[in-house]
Amino acid sequence: MVIAGTIPIKGLGLTRGNVEISFDNIRFYNENIPENTVQIPISMGTATLVASCYKTLQYFNRSNELVAILAGDIGDGEGSTKIYEEISRLNNKFLIVHYIKPKISEITKIDFERNFVVGDAGGMYAGKAAGIGDEFKLFLPDVGELAFLADKDSSHPAYVRGFISEVDDLDVIKLIKMAYETGKMPENMVIKGETDYIVQNGEIIATVSEPKHAAMECIGGTGDNLTGIISGLIYCGYEISEACTLGCMVNREIANMVTPTPDTKINEIIEAIPDALNKLID
Repeated sequence: MVIAGTIPIKGLGLTRGNVEISFDNIRFYNENIPENTVQIPISMGTATLVASCYKTLQYFNRSNELVAILAGDIGDGEGSTKIYEEISRLNNKFLIVHYIKPKISEITKIDFERNFVVGDAGGMYAGKAAGIGDEFKLFLPDVGELAFLADKDSSHPAYVRGFISEVDDLDVIKLIKMAYETGKMPENMVIKGETDYIVQNGEIIATVSEPKHAAMECIGGTGDNLTGIISGLIYCGYEISEACTLGCMVNREIANMVTPTPDTKINEIIEAIPDALNKLID
């Protein structure tokens, strides 16, 4: 399993290897420099997704199968370019493309026939902008990002047409329909929000809305946490639709266990993943 994405650290070169979690950091073993390790705060960039996926795989005793491809990128696209070069060479991998500068000419170089590809954040934006969203297996947008996917003329979420951007959860069903009318969406999608929508071929097949913990909405990284849980469940053998529904339930069960406040740190949320899985999986 491979997670590819950027970290907003200037000068952090391309690093690829296995990871471990140490309190609020991911410890990264650099394949390119085996004697060196790099520690990155879990709250930073793609590290949140790496940590949540690691914890999910750890529950199934498969965390050693997780490889991260990370690079520093502070907006100039240099680190993103290095990541695109790496993932264009992957073969027969479960790949999650996460925070990365959207580059149409580079995202199309991924071999979608030989890899199982999930798109979130920048990886999702790039896939949509390139018109190859249907090559991905799964997108995980929030409601605002769904508006971007539904706007066939928009190349980035910052440029969604006004009438589409002024939406709330009541418009989700309409936006799902608009997104799939483009014919360029993946078969599976999870829309994260006050209610989580699990979508297959443009149809809502399940929703998860309880329990509600408003504080989860203001803790940075909870959406990335959900992406990591769902992806880990799929990798460990769950059917995509089943993994999406169970992952949303696990994310909300974590809130029950942690009883978060706006001051709760994302590493506290991630640490509870195994206990939540243990409670919901027979």
